[in-house]
Amino acid sequence: MPANTTPATLHLHIATRETVAVLRVPGAEDQRFVLPIGCETLWPAPAPAPAPAPAPAPAPAPGPGHGSGPSPLDLENAIQVVEDQIEGLHRHVSAGSRLVMDAPALAPLQQGGAIRSLANGAIGLADIEHEYQQLAARAMGAPSARGSGFEHPAGDALVLILRECLHHLGFDAVHLAA
Repeated sequence: MPANTTPATLHLHIATRETVAVLRVPGAEDQRFVLPIGCETLWPAPAPAPAPAPAPAPAPAPGPGHGSGPSPLDLENAIQVVEDQIEGLHRHVSAGSRLVMDAPALAPLQQGGAIRSLANGAIGLADIEHEYQQLAARAMGAPSARGSGFEHPAGDALVLILRECLHHLGFDAVHLAA
């Protein structure tokens, strides 16, 4: 009888306040992990836009972390939080496993043309890494990164969570659930 060659999957459900990771190994019972990280837990919410001034004044150029996403410190703290939360998953995820998400959960990454397409039903590590580098450059106030990013702040958090999962759990892509 041939051995089951279906790979194990780690199916992520990243919500606003938590991430649920379901590890599915063929022939075994699913394992469910609830992590207290989500799209709205990694850094402070952006400040609301100020009321319009009576007379228009030239806006100052945004500095690091001002009006363009998290600050450099926010980003570093978020990386540490995500790493701490996913650390325990590593011993459960075997080599050759696949990281999977539902397509609607990846919508914030496709807004504004950030990740324009999914090659073969997946977003590769290089694409996620590129978006993370743009996030880091925006956090530092790099002029080259102005205008990059996502229409919804959840995109930045999603990129960070996915990047850390890809790097620390040994995946090469995020696959769309079938």
